[in-house]
Amino acid sequence: MAQRITEKISGKCVDDSDNSLFIWSNPILEDQKMNQISRCIMTVILLMCILSGCGSEIFKSGTETEKILKTQTEEIKDHYSYKMKEVWCTNGNKRIYGVLYLPERKGRVPLLIYSHGLSDTHAKGELYATSLAARGIAVYCFDFCGGSDESKSDGKVIDMSVMTEVSDLEAVLNSARKWNAIDKNKIVLAGFSQGGIVTAITAARCEENVAGIILESPAFLIPKEAHDLFETIADIPDEYYYHFLMVGKKYFEDIWDYDVYKEIGNYKKNVLLIHGEQDDSVDIIYSEYASEVYENVEFYRVKGAGHGVVNQMPEETMGYIFDYLHQIDIF
Repeated sequence: MAQRITEKISGKCVDDSDNSLFIWSNPILEDQKMNQISRCIMTVILLMCILSGCGSEIFKSGTETEKILKTQTEEIKDHYSYKMKEVWCTNGNKRIYGVLYLPERKGRVPLLIYSHGLSDTHAKGELYATSLAARGIAVYCFDFCGGSDESKSDGKVIDMSVMTEVSDLEAVLNSARKWNAIDKNKIVLAGFSQGGIVTAITAARCEENVAGIILESPAFLIPKEAHDLFETIADIPDEYYYHFLMVGKKYFEDIWDYDVYKEIGNYKKNVLLIHGEQDDSVDIIYSEYASEVYENVEFYRVKGAGHGVVNQMPEETMGYIFDYLHQIDIF
């Protein structure tokens, strides 16, 4: 089993009108651009010195000079403006709302599809979207049908379950593969909490179409919690208040006899698993077991972080994500 455990200390697609399309120059990048300009000026001065014959010791270090220039060029190319556009997908007779963050670069681009957690919306994936789009990777954040009371997608919460969300994600994935701007061979799925378990199941069922998966605090505990809450399937009520949301009987029935770990292990490609050690919503033990099930996994235990580790410690965790995407050749 290829596994690395690291402790950290510190779907038919319907577009809206063109009016929904606009350019967003990421304000976070402004200071970085100024620093890049300064570094470029210094590099030009350095080269002038080299070409004019001064600084013989620097000239002898030609390899180092090449490395500096290469790094600066890569830094400049690693930052893009991007467009945000509302994109609707369909799953059967239900419409799925989402926002596509599309970097302005030539050719088809990689895509990350973000799945939110229970009672969340597409907005939960904003950090992923802005960070990755600025580096040339498109991101699609969508609302699950009935995923929350604030969902812009069709459907009711009372009819939602992990398995209906798996169906939604499969529909989005199938649609995204047909988008002209997207490289269908470089589609990554990412999910937080319930979106994590949905992502893991979908990837196992659609492995050939998924280049990689990022699981943030995945809620692999849901099947067990169903049995902890109810002695038999007949005991499940028509409605139940579960983690701040009134869900229906279907929510628990759909996963009653389901072995999540048995299925997710069918995904053989590289997996990135991130979980906070102080997570009091989904105990890290569920990710620890998942790390033993996956054949190829990078598992990061983040000290001092609870549920929602990426938003709590963005610099560290996004670093793990960037490294992972480089490793699986998405960048």
